[in-house]
Amino acid sequence: MKDFRLRLVAASSVSVASLLCVALPAQAFEFKISGQVDRAMIAADNGEDSDVGFVDNVGSNTRFRFTGDQALDNGMTLGFAYEIGLGENESTSFDVNNGGGDNGDFLDNRLANVYLEGNFGRLTFGKLDGAGNGSSELNYSGNMYLGGGNGAGFYHGGISFLDDDGNAIINLSGALNSFDSLSRQNAVRYDTPSLGGAVLSASLDNGHAYELSGRYEGDFADGGKFGLVGVYVDSQSQSRDIEPDGTVLNDGARFQETGGSGSVLLPSGLNFTGSYKHRNFKNGDPSADNYFGSVGYILGKNHFELSYARTNDLFSEGSKAAAYGLSYVYNWIPSVELYASYHLYTLDDADYEFTNDAGTDVQATGDAQDINALFLGTRLKFL
Repeated sequence: MKDFRLRLVAASSVSVASLLCVALPAQAFEFKISGQVDRAMIAADNGEDSDVGFVDNVGSNTRFRFTGDQALDNGMTLGFAYEIGLGENESTSFDVNNGGGDNGDFLDNRLANVYLEGNFGRLTFGKLDGAGNGSSELNYSGNMYLGGGNGAGFYHGGISFLDDDGNAIINLSGALNSFDSLSRQNAVRYDTPSLGGAVLSASLDNGHAYELSGRYEGDFADGGKFGLVGVYVDSQSQSRDIEPDGTVLNDGARFQETGGSGSVLLPSGLNFTGSYKHRNFKNGDPSADNYFGSVGYILGKNHFELSYARTNDLFSEGSKAAAYGLSYVYNWIPSVELYASYHLYTLDDADYEFTNDAGTDVQATGDAQDINALFLGTRLKFL
């Protein structure tokens, strides 16, 4: 995509530039437009019935972005990123027998930030990726966000687990979760310069929440790659309802989270990925854990991944939700990817409530019927 150039005229900026010890050179502030369209089809069976839906893949949704930067006289760089997800019928809204899950258009303000970068590292302010975002999802298979990786909820999160009598227990996202920190936040974030491939990051988010992370990525042999990320997150008062005088009306679901993920790609194309997250809820709910592991293989344009994920105690104490997945991505050309995946989902030892035919609420404990789901789609990127 041809770069668009925008001329900035800065009147009365001498005092501000002096204060910041920077000065904008005379040339244009450069920016570009890029984005993607990502559409998919879901075919699912919940043990009682089956249905098909045509959706926007929430794993890597349809989006448009504007990015730009400007070199300053003192060697620093000033830049911005604005990104908006704009699609129709999210994959997480689909459930069997809900009319295809058609929830209309959606608008997702993903990023709106400015940054200053130099020898000191990078300081970013605005709507941004929190320091822990992506910490459950480091994956060199090439399948993450496209039907594979540790993110089954992206693709099938709205599908309901049913008991043997057809009563709804909970949807997939309520029982199986990768616990990927706080995602995108209105925050201020600092990243250190890369120290031999290692970067330390911290963000202070709305609601006094904070995220700390350490990341390392490096190459080895001829085409080998290794990466590791670890985080600590405290959501603080983000979900609390507090009066101006400090009275707490609802303590929300504050949590503290630890863990991370790692991945290794061998020169042969064989790759291995693992993730572990522990989330400690502070409102009395039981702590929950998520485990993920996968084996992948890359052969030319073909990417294969066999994966297993499990979340314990999220829906109810003692509950165990699992995902068995097989995914394939074909990189047709750099801007076009085709993908397909199959997942089997299970939920065991769940405590739940349903209303019987007499209108009485019934408490029950048991296993859900298995969910079988296919996910096929394509992602087209423009740069």
